[in-house]
Amino acid sequence: MEILKATLWIYRTALLRSGQLATGNWKVAFAPLGYSLILSVAGVIFIRLGILGGMLFVLTVDACMSSGLYLIEIILKKRKVNFNDFLWGFSAYLWEIVRISFILWIPMMVVESVLASIPNGHLFLLFIQITLYIILNAVPELIYQSRTSGLDLLAASYNFIIENWPEWFTPNLIITLAGIILFKLLILITRILPWPLQFFVVTFALGLFAAYLMILRTLLFSELDGSNRRSRVYRYKMRA
Repeated sequence: MEILKATLWIYRTALLRSGQLATGNWKVAFAPLGYSLILSVAGVIFIRLGILGGMLFVLTVDACMSSGLYLIEIILKKRKVNFNDFLWGFSAYLWEIVRISFILWIPMMVVESVLASIPNGHLFLLFIQITLYIILNAVPELIYQSRTSGLDLLAASYNFIIENWPEWFTPNLIITLAGIILFKLLILITRILPWPLQFFVVTFALGLFAAYLMILRTLLFSELDGSNRRSRVYRYKMRA
């Protein structure tokens, strides 16, 4: 019972703090729109360059991911984000993300080629992809909250998930499902608005929700990483 109380207290604290940080930095809600525009332009340009274009497009995707992680880091440092942070973020964690992508790309390419030749190979591939998604779920937080990199970073994510999967995935799944439901409701409610206004409202809401979710994940990670259930109960009693 004590561990349940401590965990719920962590959730409550993280939920409230995430809301404060997200609304206090509401401008970050427009970042996903910026990334979408960048990727759209990159797709049009690079599609004509064959394999080189594909590599450049993946690099652009990684740069956008780097920028997003950097913005969350800035928010958590209790500083208002600005346009310079948005631009600087494209290179902040780019090469770490590229390194991780490269580490995963080679074995996955081999696995896909092998499974393509066996019956129901696509099901095995799907299982592998889901497994990787689960055990590497904490990689984004580790990138800007730890000093590990490369294979050590992947191993750190695996260890974190093994030790904290109930506490980690429960709020993530609930908040994500709630976001999907709210998004569908928002689409229905805004149907009466002119298309440009509807697009603006929906895009802003999605961006703000994405920021909220990433901030929440980071706060949860900070509380769970490097601790165990006994130490969380102790911290709960001390803080309460």
